[in-house]
Amino acid sequence: MSKVSIPTLIIAGLVILILLTFAFTYQVDFNEVAVKARLGKADADSVVREPGLKFRWPYPFETIETYDRRLRTLDAPETEIKTIDGKMVIVGAYVVWRIQDPLRFYLRVPQRSVLEAEKLMRSRISQTQAAVIGQSTLADFVNLDARQKDDNYERLMGQMLAGVGPGLMTDYGIEVHRIGLRRISLPKTAMDQVFASMQQERNRLAARYRQEGKSRAEGIKARAEANAQQILAFANRRATEIESAGITASTQILKQIQQQDADFFILLRKLDALRAALSQKTTIFLDEQSPLFEPFVRPPVPPAEPTASGRQD
Repeated sequence: MSKVSIPTLIIAGLVILILLTFAFTYQVDFNEVAVKARLGKADADSVVREPGLKFRWPYPFETIETYDRRLRTLDAPETEIKTIDGKMVIVGAYVVWRIQDPLRFYLRVPQRSVLEAEKLMRSRISQTQAAVIGQSTLADFVNLDARQKDDNYERLMGQMLAGVGPGLMTDYGIEVHRIGLRRISLPKTAMDQVFASMQQERNRLAARYRQEGKSRAEGIKARAEANAQQILAFANRRATEIESAGITASTQILKQIQQQDADFFILLRKLDALRAALSQKTTIFLDEQSPLFEPFVRPPVPPAEPTASGRQD
């Protein structure tokens, strides 16, 4: 009978120890949560949230399922949905989710599998988005007003989240953080209708803006004309007052002058006015019809003396 060497025994012992370690322990990472079921049954005490190396009884006495607690993303298939106004849209959604209640997930999800959970989620998301988008109009997705479009988007996503989140949490322990639309497209026929509708909308807005501009222009013109008439009336009134005051003053002055000297006095006043006007370096335009320049155009000429023959030269 051959003897077994000591190194072989040591190696065999190490292998057995490693196998026993794998059979009687399990590892929980910092980002994981584990469900330890005993003889296929699990309760609230079966959930292990603290990370580290844990003890377990080997299969089939205890089984271990570990789940990642971090957020996950799920892409829902693109589906064609008819809106309430009869337009077709192609919508593809995404979901941000995580396992919030691992015990409920373990007990309710078929095969306790994330893949099976995603299948259930896709089915519910498709039903919910069909219900929400089916009660919306095409203008909720395609709109010239960016702020209104964003508000409509947030409202629709909130309705979808409210329609999906509570049910998934209650049934499978899945918490839905966000639902969004990764793609919105239109069939070709709907695209042509959208372009035509957008063109009509732009034409309507252009007509409204033109009408508003025309109304404002008319209002500005009316106010300008009213102001001009008011200014002109004030200027005419002041001119009349000044002219009347001048006539009154000139009449008073002429009353103090003898009749035979009136023409000479008027000539002197014109010359004084002309001297005052030309006292500074000024460029002026002469109007021969102006009384101010009458001495240059029609200077006074004394009447001719009669000759001895009775004729005037």
